[in-house]
Amino acid sequence: MNKKEVNSESISNFTRTAVIGIVSSGAVVVYLTYLIRYVFYEPVLQSLNLTNEQLGILYGLYGTTAMISYLPGGILADKIRVKYLATAGFGISAILTLWYSTLPSYEMLKIMFPLFGICTTFIYWGIRYKGIRLVSNDNTYSRNIGISYGIVGILGLVVNFISMWIFDQFAEMSAGFNAVLMFYAGLNILFAIASFVLIPKFEGEIVTTRKKFDLSELVAAIKHPGVWLTTLSMFFIYTVYTSLSYTVPYVTAVFGASVGTAALMGNIRMYGTSLFSSPIIGALATKIKSPAKTMLLCMGITAICLFVIVVAPHSAVFMIPVIILIMVLSFFLNGAYGVASSLFTETDVPATIFGSASGILSVIGFLPDMFVSPIAGKWLDQFGNGAYNYIFIALGVSALLSMVCAFLVLIYNKKRKSPDVSTEA
Repeated sequence: MNKKEVNSESISNFTRTAVIGIVSSGAVVVYLTYLIRYVFYEPVLQSLNLTNEQLGILYGLYGTTAMISYLPGGILADKIRVKYLATAGFGISAILTLWYSTLPSYEMLKIMFPLFGICTTFIYWGIRYKGIRLVSNDNTYSRNIGISYGIVGILGLVVNFISMWIFDQFAEMSAGFNAVLMFYAGLNILFAIASFVLIPKFEGEIVTTRKKFDLSELVAAIKHPGVWLTTLSMFFIYTVYTSLSYTVPYVTAVFGASVGTAALMGNIRMYGTSLFSSPIIGALATKIKSPAKTMLLCMGITAICLFVIVVAPHSAVFMIPVIILIMVLSFFLNGAYGVASSLFTETDVPATIFGSASGILSVIGFLPDMFVSPIAGKWLDQFGNGAYNYIFIALGVSALLSMVCAFLVLIYNKKRKSPDVSTEA
């Protein structure tokens, strides 16, 4: 089965749907175990007997490995078939999740988390968009990408609602945590089998000849102001984006929310808001023909919400208003995150250096994964609940800095298109 190579025109609708469904689902399923703290923060700490700083260090190790893996992961995706990389990604994630379910020591976790980085980024990261491209033509790719984002949002919500139900069936927190991990492992095994059975071999998916590295393209990308304005925008937006996992322990520790309430908020914040924000904010950016102006609006609202949360009284009666603020800022933050890379187009980064520009964006834009969690974890252990004010102030400043970058894009574009500049040139 699947021995014959196929293309986007020769495959059946069932195979096309299966491939889109599998590779899109991987953006949820392969990452479930790594992202478990975004929904079950307190159970992770208690079940593994970790401090906030130790958990932060583990996620810093993951971030470091992931950052190193972005570029070679893209190369690997050109050398090995989607069928086999998807199978390996799900399979290795299942093995690591089963290991995680044994509640290993901190020393073992320091080995495990870099392996999660290799699994999610080096092995799986490069195949989602490639897999969708292989089953699409020029007219259907955008539609299929939209379907893919819808699958990620809906599946993320459903899987985490099921996870919350499983967790609630156990009186002991560590038992519920273990059961959720076993559920995640089972999903990965199921998708590993589906990948091997249902994803065919595609014509032309293996790149046998690669264009030689051209240093001049990298130099041109480094010299282009648009590359750095886009990269710095992503850096500051992603700093806020990756740090919102701390809203889950925040509502528990400060307002006395139950683990179930905090998990529900984390699930909706992570998947529910993005399900709607990405298409709405994307449509807004298209309508006003300026991702930069869209980012100014979105990150402005994000910053306001963060600073309001800082001054909100730490009283149970304010829990619901604060949760609403978290949802609002998540909606606009997810939208800004979705359009941030579009600044490449707005600043006219040439297609000839787009690959180098994307590489710079991947390496620098996602650097916050390396340091945000270790710093936030240390603050929480050192300052207790008072650390949340420091965290949210830092995130508010980061949101403001992203607005500065967006504003500089507008200034750059105005000067670049100025008749005086053209005349002087």
